Amino acid sequence: MNGTNRALNRTVLALTGLIVLGVSGLAILFLVAPAFASAWKTTSHGVLASLDELFGQRLWPSTTLNAAAVVALGAAIAFAALLLVFALRQGHGRTSTVLRATTDDGTVELDAAISAVLLEDLLSPAPGIASVDVSAYRVRRDPALKITVRCRRGASPRAVTDAVDEAVARLHAALGTPVPVFAELTGGFRARLRPAVRVDTTTSSIRSS
Repeated sequence: MNGTNRALNRTVLALTGLIVLGVSGLAILFLVAPAFASAWKTTSHGVLASLDELFGQRLWPSTTLNAAAVVALGAAIAFAALLLVFALRQGHGRTSTVLRATTDDGTVELDAAISAVLLEDLLSPAPGIASVDVSAYRVRRDPALKITVRCRRGASPRAVTDAVDEAVARLHAALGTPVPVFAELTGGFRARLRPAVRVDTTTSSIRSS
């Protein structure tokens, strides 16, 4: 529920893993195969000499600029541009509007803070709940709420999930339309559960995994 690109993340992780595997494999070969180490040393010297001859030549007379400098500059600019795009995308998942309705008199928008206050007021008195944090995100262009419930030690997970389910149902009744809700329950009972309690992100139903 944020602006991070999953495909990009997985690609970076995959490339990092392949690089680590390649370096590890070469290190093992150097240790167990002396002949490979000798051949690698000879080959690497030839490859480095060829690359130096190719990229080390000046692009035109009376200048010190060479192809290696151009390639390095281009890579630096591309890397900086990717970092800038990545930084600008962060945080775009959050939204301040949880509901937008069009009437004959115009467009009405409901601020996410109102839903947060309603849910906090409904859940705070519930037994076993220490604190409630509500935030709004835009998921596939539609607003959704995330409720983080911190439970007291020894709290009953079923009682807490029932309280969250009832609060979400009352919120939907107050809004007049359902809003996707994701709830994360943390705290005292987590050590006794495996895995943690999970909430359906498309409905208000709550189940234990």
